[in-house]
This record gives sequence, structure tokens and C-alpha cells, in this order.
Amino acid sequence: MYKWSRYSTNGYEVSSHGDKRFSAFFAYLKDGRNIETAYQLDVKGYRALGDDWELGKGNPPLRALSKDDVWEEYKELWKTYIDENPKIFEDLAELCKDKTLTDKFAATDISQARALCELLNEKYYPNYKSKELF
Repeated sequence: MYKWSRYSTNGYEVSSHGDKRFSAFFAYLKDGRNIETAYQLDVKGYRALGDDWELGKGNPPLRALSKDDVWEEYKELWKTYIDENPKIFEDLAELCKDKTLTDKFAATDISQARALCELLNEKYYPNYKSKELF
């Protein structure tokens, strides 16, 4: 099974300091938004205040969402990206097979390392239950 963490001595970094294809700043959806912008402005609701993703960074959502709802919407952004780019998801599955997915910039458990880890486990381990592991 795949694992995730903020740091690991045997990590595969999925941020702008690692495999940029999986950085929220470099992962663009077909609609033109990168995942960071989509998350900060659209999921968290800060687009109502402007178009700068930094409006939401480090701030709670303006939308009335539970932490679980925020997580599910964030993970769905990554699922959309993977659905639009299936080859790189296959690459990731091989590249991190014996490593821990890491995102050293993640300040919370809402991170690309966690999202990608869960999506990998859901695809390759049919009996995977995320809530049992994290």
C-alpha cells in the first residue's frame, strides 16, 4: 500500500521541490485553473473576494463546509487532474512504489501527498479504506 507524510527519509516529493507534475501550483486542470487556485478560491470560497489564490491561503473556508467536506472537494480536484492525465498517474504509481509520498510544504493533512496516496490506494488496492489508515 502507498503511504504519505510531510517528510520521510525515503520519500517521493510531490511539491514544487520534487515532481512538479504533482505540485498544486503546476498541476493544471483542463479548465485552466491550477489546483492551488481552484482549492483556495473555489473550494474555500475566496473567489468572492478576488482572483488571487493567496486570499485563502492559511485561512478557513468562507463556504459552510466541514473539514471532511473540504477534504473531499480537494481530493476531487486531484481526481479530476488524474482523470485528465492518466499516464502521469501510472508513472507516479511506479515511481513511489517503495517510497512515502511527501509534501514538505503541507501545514495540514489536506495535502497533495495525502490525496495522491489515497487515489493510488483506491485504484491499486480495492479493499482500501482511507479512514482506517489516517
